[in-house]
Amino acid sequence: MLNTNVRVCALAAAILALGASGARGQYLERRSYEPSVARFVAGGVFAREFTPRATNDAPDSLRIRYTRLMPFVMMRQGPVDLTFGYTRYDLGGRSRTSLFLSAVFTNDVPITGSRESALVFPIVIAADFSKSESAGADRDHFNIGSVGIGAGLKFRSSGEDLDITLAAAGVIHYSFEGYGMRSASSPAVLGEASALFRSIPVFEGLAAGYRFRLQSWSAGGTFDYRTVNHGVYVGVLF
Repeated sequence: MLNTNVRVCALAAAILALGASGARGQYLERRSYEPSVARFVAGGVFAREFTPRATNDAPDSLRIRYTRLMPFVMMRQGPVDLTFGYTRYDLGGRSRTSLFLSAVFTNDVPITGSRESALVFPIVIAADFSKSESAGADRDHFNIGSVGIGAGLKFRSSGEDLDITLAAAGVIHYSFEGYGMRSASSPAVLGEASALFRSIPVFEGLAAGYRFRLQSWSAGGTFDYRTVNHGVYVGVLF
């Protein structure tokens, strides 16, 4: 009877040890995820639509509305992404200027997966500046800067030659005018699909992707606008 009990205890201990080992292995596997440290510069083009919201109470002659292609350049290094876009459009019988600047910092928190493939919870800190000229005076131009924080969901599959990422995030901004003291809220939805091709013998490889950005501003009247940017980019790793 004693021998039987010893065998049972030994078997239970072995099972517990294997379970603990497996759990530890799974934990270590989850912790092995490493955020991307890739560095690249790229150029692309957005299809940019800028329209007044229903709450915009500016006179028709001062409302800004256009749909244009906006060339942009970007640089990414690890968690930091910088973007600059510029275009011109016709309004009120003259050519007007539109520009867009953004800086996004992302901190990836792994949910599940491994170094090669993982589902991630990205925490986002973002800042941007948008300018679109009206047919009026300088004070009627749209000059709004924003800072905000958000979060989302990201899937990343990383190999030696190919790194693929699909990501989406929501950000809520605090916005402020360039020519006044009025403040505003500005929610945004950011999306991106990207691929890094490290095996292509151009510098350290090629980067390509598609980006989407939906942003609106609620400033209490004349500066209530909505914009949609979406487009593709191609660049080089270095």
